[in-house]
Formats: sequence, C-alpha cells, structure tokens
Amino acid sequence: MVIFGISIVSAQVFIAEITDPQNSSDAGRYVELYNSGSADVDLSTGWQIQRWTNDNADPQTPSDLTGTIPAGGFYIICNSADKFVDTYGFEADQSIGTGGAADSNGDDQIAILNDSGEIVDIFGVPGEDGSG
Repeated sequence: MVIFGISIVSAQVFIAEITDPQNSSDAGRYVELYNSGSADVDLSTGWQIQRWTNDNADPQTPSDLTGTIPAGGFYIICNSADKFVDTYGFEADQSIGTGGAADSNGDDQIAILNDSGEIVDIFGVPGEDGSG
C-alpha cells in the first residue's frame, strides 16, 4: 500500500502453536510463530519470546529471537535442537534452550514481544495457572 508517497507494509506475527509432545521435555517441545503480513519480519531487530511459569505474575527474562519469518511463513522455536530433530525429523528455526518459553508444558503463559518491547501476542493470562 502507498499513502502520500510512503510505502506501507503490514506484518503481523502471532503464536500459531505451542507443543508439548508426550508431556515431556525430552520429546521436542516448541512454539511456532506465523507471519500473516505482507512483508518479511526480521526477528533479529529486537523481537523476543517470554514465559510466565505456572501462576507466577512476574515473567522470566525474555529470549532474543533471530532469523526472519517470511510473509505468510512459519518460524519454529524449540527447547532443544537435538530433541526436536529426533522427534520430528527436521530442524527448528531456533533453539533457545530448556527452562524458557519453548520448554512449556502447556500451563504457562507465553508472549511474543516486538522490537519495541510490546506484547504482540500472548497465550494465557499472566498470574493465572493455565492447568485445566
């Protein structure tokens, strides 16, 4: 879109899937993002993923994201590159390690923060236990 001679592109990143196969951190947990926008999103410009564990009102330290999500594309963040490959047979886009946002068992809250530090999507309600 062009407005007053300035090109405007839209990019919308959101959490598409959170996975805890076999309810085990040994089976390739991950968070999948989707870019529904019309422009690629360079995550290395300051995008982060953050987790609130169980019913904790205070979040963990966010993890920096890297790479690019193409327009209309997906981006997978896993807890362990080796476990992810063993479970699914292909590589995730980024491994951020255990204990963080990609290592959730499903009752945690997970947010994506844009390059301004604003939450652009969140799974769950911080301060509430997501069980049941």
